[in-house]
Amino acid sequence: MAKVHPSDMRITIADTAGGLRIVMPCRRSWSVIVFLAFWICGWAVGEVMVSRQFLQGDAPAEGEFFMLTWLGVWTGGGVVAVYAWLWQVMGKEIVTVHGQTFTVRRDIGGVGFEKDYDLVQMRNLRGQPVGFSPVDLSSSFQLWGVGGMIAFDYGARTVRFGVGLDEAEVEHVLTSIKQRYRISETTSKK
Repeated sequence: MAKVHPSDMRITIADTAGGLRIVMPCRRSWSVIVFLAFWICGWAVGEVMVSRQFLQGDAPAEGEFFMLTWLGVWTGGGVVAVYAWLWQVMGKEIVTVHGQTFTVRRDIGGVGFEKDYDLVQMRNLRGQPVGFSPVDLSSSFQLWGVGGMIAFDYGARTVRFGVGLDEAEVEHVLTSIKQRYRISETTSKK
């Protein structure tokens, strides 16, 4: 019988001069990475062939509108697939807490966007797993870097981060934040 060894922590948590810094790399799905790589190759062939045909004027006059519409939708789908592949290969979330600012950054190879929140206005920081529902597809969007397993209330919205974390990692992140910063457990009423 094979002995199962505990897995190493993927998350790094550090107290820096700039405050608390938590780095959460994307949980990679190699089947998604391989599938998207093949799909993107096929997408690129279609993109080049239809673009060339359209630009050279080889398209029938009555089909130009359809080709242009198809090319727009095809290009949009390709952009989403390339983003998803890049997120799977090198995506990470970086949470920093400095002073009264709580920042969540979604980063792909040094490029990304961040959102700043006022630590005083945050309420009810918690682990909140996203269950699967055929009606609500938010759990499937975690493969694309959207959503998260940790939530807090911010005004009339719920903000999520911690994409692809498991329960032990969620608890580790929550404990690290709550030990250092006071976040109200009640919802604010205005």
